[in-house]
Amino acid sequence: MTGMICCTTYRISEKEHAVSPVVGVMLMLVVTIIIAAVVAGFSGGLIGKVDNKAPSLSMDAKIINMGSWAGSGFYATVNSVSVPIATRDLKIVTSWSATNRTDYVTILGGNTSLSGSTNVNVVGDPATTVNLVAPFGGGPGVNGSETIGSVDIVVNFSSRWQQFGNYSLMAGTTLAAPACGGNLDTGEKAQTGYGVINMFQYEPAEPTYVDPATAVLGARWENLKAGDRVNVKVIYMPTGAIIFQKDIAVTEG
Repeated sequence: MTGMICCTTYRISEKEHAVSPVVGVMLMLVVTIIIAAVVAGFSGGLIGKVDNKAPSLSMDAKIINMGSWAGSGFYATVNSVSVPIATRDLKIVTSWSATNRTDYVTILGGNTSLSGSTNVNVVGDPATTVNLVAPFGGGPGVNGSETIGSVDIVVNFSSRWQQFGNYSLMAGTTLAAPACGGNLDTGEKAQTGYGVINMFQYEPAEPTYVDPATAVLGARWENLKAGDRVNVKVIYMPTGAIIFQKDIAVTEG
């Protein structure tokens, strides 16, 4: 009787030992599957992950140095975007090298345009200082005046919706950072600014004066000649991705 009990007890114990490894392996598989599902959920954006993929941007840009303020500056037109891009999420970085027109040494230049960071300091009418953010926007994506250039360009540029950071890039949106120096419509010569003293005199009478072209391209950009190249980068700040980069050849018109 005791032997039978012992024999029966032995057989139950043998079954338990046989089942335990199988259960353990199954539990490990279940845990592995759960972990894999969680990882896949995060990577696929299924568990509250925000899609930070950078948008695409295609645009034509040009940099013009006419030798005087009229017509000179930085200009661009957006060809296409994957989605409308708020300029408050963008940073424009320019860099270049040129030969100084007076002492013929190589100089380096460039600047960074950032939403909310005033980069233009111009004189209005009457003699009041106007602080703005260039490049200015026009056309689709601008929730205000869509025209760049009027009898009083300072008043037009001061439209807050046109300032960089307040408009969005869409197909057809224009960006402009013109040189200032007079009346665009009449061609009236200014007392300070571009082309006042001689063909390539860009130094203003007031040292603190910064026009849109200088704001985007940097100080001493007037030394750029036709054929010189300016590297222009547009950076999507939420991801740090460069969504546009090109070496733009300077032209004279």
